Amino acid sequence: MKARNPGRSSPRPRGPAQVAVPDVDPSTFAVPIVVTDLAEVPGRPGRVGVAVNGVELGSVTLDFVSTNSMRAGREMTRDLLRETVDAVGRTAVLDKALDLLAVRGRSSRDLRIRLRRAGAPDPAIAWSLERLASQGLVDDAAYARQVARSRVLGGGVSRRKVVTELRRRGIAAEMAEEAIESTLAEVDLDEHGAALEAARKRVRALQSLDPATRRQRLYAFLARRGYESDVVRRVMREVLE
Repeated sequence: MKARNPGRSSPRPRGPAQVAVPDVDPSTFAVPIVVTDLAEVPGRPGRVGVAVNGVELGSVTLDFVSTNSMRAGREMTRDLLRETVDAVGRTAVLDKALDLLAVRGRSSRDLRIRLRRAGAPDPAIAWSLERLASQGLVDDAAYARQVARSRVLGGGVSRRKVVTELRRRGIAAEMAEEAIESTLAEVDLDEHGAALEAARKRVRALQSLDPATRRQRLYAFLARRGYESDVVRRVMREVLE
């Protein structure tokens, strides 16, 4: 298989962030309908560019090519041509999702929202998310634990704040609670322990301030991280007195 660029497609008009969709009408193809080219797509492992009757349709997955026994020079039915055009559209959505995941981890809900904003149709989004989940690339529970661990160890934020952030990122409430609970148990910290660790780190940066200002700044620091007032007061006594 030689390498070439993916097939032609027409972007939707709202800008480069939109999912490119195939601009092809299968009913206009004259018979015989023949696969005229199959080629690897540079920079997209597992993608194959398809051309039919000399028209570049776009990229499909390698398993689609294999399942349908596609090869250059072979005739196809009009139904298979329609399926191929649909597969090109689905694959474009899948690749958009992979690009989003390459930037950072995301929940399935976050991906769905962003793909819709990019103009992707719901059936193609559902297919893409199911495929990504089966490959372990989208796992809401694992993603929630990853974010929770990062926030607890790196930012010293409270359980409430972590749960709020996870909910904002599209994680269900029960899953968010389970993630923070398992994270605190894993790192052997409770709410008080996490707040105390964060306060000890912060107070070192406040040593040059007078006691009143230091106390005020530390209280504000802990409050912004969502700790309850009784936890904040207890931690401040331990750190400042």
